[in-house]
Amino acid sequence: MTCVSPAATTPRIGRGEVVSLLGVTAVFVLLLVTWAYVNPALHGPDEVANVDAVLHLAMGQSWPHPGDLHYVQGLLAQNVPNHLPPAAERGTFAAIVGDGTENELVNPMSQHPPTWFLVQAIVAHVIDFASHRWDLVVLVWRLVDVVVAAPLPLLVWAAVRRATRSPRLAVSAAVALLAVPQLLQLTSSVSVWVPVITAGALATWLGVRVLTGDRSWWTALALGGALAVGTAVMAGGVMAVPFALLAVLLARSDGAGGRALGVLGRVLRAVVVLAVPLVTTGWWYLAQLVRTGTPQPDSYPAVVLRWPRLEGPDGVQFAGVFWNGLSNSFWGQLGRYEWPLSPILVDTFTVLALTVLVWGVSRRSTDRRVLAVAGVFPLTALVVVVVRDWATYAGHLGVNVNQGRFLFPAVAALLVTQAVAWQALVVRREVRVRLARAALVVAPVVVVAALGLLYAGTYEELVFRVSAAGKQTLWGSLPLGRAPLGALVVAVGVLGAATIVIAWRWFGSTRTVGSTDDTTATAPTTTGTGDTTATADTTTTTTTDPLPDSDAGPTMPARLPADR
Repeated sequence: MTCVSPAATTPRIGRGEVVSLLGVTAVFVLLLVTWAYVNPALHGPDEVANVDAVLHLAMGQSWPHPGDLHYVQGLLAQNVPNHLPPAAERGTFAAIVGDGTENELVNPMSQHPPTWFLVQAIVAHVIDFASHRWDLVVLVWRLVDVVVAAPLPLLVWAAVRRATRSPRLAVSAAVALLAVPQLLQLTSSVSVWVPVITAGALATWLGVRVLTGDRSWWTALALGGALAVGTAVMAGGVMAVPFALLAVLLARSDGAGGRALGVLGRVLRAVVVLAVPLVTTGWWYLAQLVRTGTPQPDSYPAVVLRWPRLEGPDGVQFAGVFWNGLSNSFWGQLGRYEWPLSPILVDTFTVLALTVLVWGVSRRSTDRRVLAVAGVFPLTALVVVVVRDWATYAGHLGVNVNQGRFLFPAVAALLVTQAVAWQALVVRREVRVRLARAALVVAPVVVVAALGLLYAGTYEELVFRVSAAGKQTLWGSLPLGRAPLGALVVAVGVLGAATIVIAWRWFGSTRTVGSTDDTTATAPTTTGTGDTTATADTTTTTTTDPLPDSDAGPTMPARLPADR
């Protein structure tokens, strides 16, 4: 059987692709900054709990056992249900904290390691947080999270490009991030989830590299490092471990010298990948296990309610609530899980994504290895959410699902599975170009709708209008006044429009060496010697590239011919 290295057939990166990708990344970052600036302080998802956890460490306190962390009363008083007082009337952190009196309300963040809270506490001391207005300090912490989340489009692009060898699909996947407003809101808030999301995307890219033939020990070590970063911040980082191990154990050969990677080589690399997080962060969870009997203790006391006689959990009722809650809180349940996006939009996106995935699996040309292994990551997160919410339902006689964020560390893996499925389903070049361009239209529409919902919910009492009173409330709420907001709006508008034009033209341009963008993959066939091969219809129509790539050349095979 003849092996072809994925690296050898990966298309080179042309100028048009670089400009499009950098434009998408810049727009993504500017949108996060805009969201961080417009959304009132403490009004992000679970933001008051995260800010309070940072505050305790910034005040020099030690990290308490789970359940022993209590909110600072002065900070809790700023967590008003509606509008914050005008910016000029907000006090410094020293003023609102006062003598540090604590409320009896438990802050659940103590169930996590203090790693990321300690990083933000160091930032607080660097800027002398006690002497500055508390909302400005929160804005700085938000911007730190924005910096951490900034590589997400690049990591998604790299993972999808490696999995599909399609530059067009890779850039489209990066654009798709903009169509998930809840992700934009979470990564622009003060949240312990942000480094876990970025670490999950990094693990996805590295895992896909290993899965598609990267045999480097450095890549295996880096994959373990990505897992260690996630687990150092919270137990949610463990959700990437099954995917990472399967990516190593089920990896293709890189085809060097036609020599496949043996079982021992795979196992040794899997040991390295697992050993790195175990050695660096496993001690924390082992200590929790010894002390509490569980590696992830609950911060709240266990409370179990008994169902009335002849009553019990209803699977149908749970499924309905779970579907609505999970899909809403994944796509967009803005504010403090207060304002969901239109159910038409949410259900359309969810059903379309699931349909494409199921349909794609049924196609013989689908790279099922990549799709299945990448799918393990979001599936693990889904199982965790189902188990948690079912336990809550069964033990508390009710369920309120808002755990869509559990899927965000796997967002790059989700987009890899979608890209692989779409690549198998859509084989005509013209349709692929139209769908890629459709993403350039849909994503900005979703962004505008989400920002409109945020404005209406925050400043217009959830009435979709732009009133004088609403604008006045917005102007008074902004930490540094109108000028930064105006600059951000102009920057997003101009850069976004330019990126759309450039990407629109590039999507329809000529292909590059090794790209599968303009090849029609067919099912792998078996030769008389038992070797697996692949064929492709390489008939394409070449158009003029507005940003010509110097590496344009002959078409490469649309599918890896080996190890199917």
